Amino acid sequence: MSHHKEFRIGGDQRMADVIELNHRFLLVIERFGIPLGFGDKSVFEICVKYKLDPALVLIVLNVFNDHEFSVSGLLSEDMVPGIVNYLKQGHCYYLQNKLPYISELIDRFISNTENPDTRLLQSFFKEYVNEVTEHMNLEENTVFPYVISQYERIGEREKAEKDTFGYRIDKFVDNHSNIEEKLDDLKQLLIKHFPPSNGRFYRNQILLELFDLEYDLNDHNGLEEKVLAPLVRKIEKRG
Repeated sequence: MSHHKEFRIGGDQRMADVIELNHRFLLVIERFGIPLGFGDKSVFEICVKYKLDPALVLIVLNVFNDHEFSVSGLLSEDMVPGIVNYLKQGHCYYLQNKLPYISELIDRFISNTENPDTRLLQSFFKEYVNEVTEHMNLEENTVFPYVISQYERIGEREKAEKDTFGYRIDKFVDNHSNIEEKLDDLKQLLIKHFPPSNGRFYRNQILLELFDLEYDLNDHNGLEEKVLAPLVRKIEKRG
């Protein structure tokens, strides 16, 4: 995937041109609740139309487009609810769309090949899905409520209430690596260890989807680490 280092996406660019620049933005606008069919409207006009914070939308677009993009000096605490909402939409996409779709491809692969080992693949994938689901549920039920509670208390910092969660954002950022390892194992299984079979088309489709999922999850985790965590640390320090 080529990153467009020299290129910084600005609010006056047409959203259609931005998507042409990097097709992965289709996932980004979906998570912001922006539907396609926006004609020649600029990023800024679309943000106004859908009541989105243009500064946050531009940060996310630029971070996705260029992993070296520095957000330093661009983050504002008011972005907390917007970024939490964006991340929640990402979770819906993984759990309701992407993972079930890959599971379906694995089923098709199984029914198109006589190799009994293909069933192992499905059970290995189910384990992976359970782990991802658990991780995302932890975020939904613990991390995000913690973050929002910190944000809502900016105005009235009552020390007594401050630690009701007994939690810190750094506790949660450490949690990403096991999931990445398991996804890599799954890819290696298909690339290196699976005997040739006549379901080649599906095997390749599954791999393409796994590479895509890996890339997307890295971006998702990157936003949690680069945008959400620094904002929450800043709020934590005030207390």
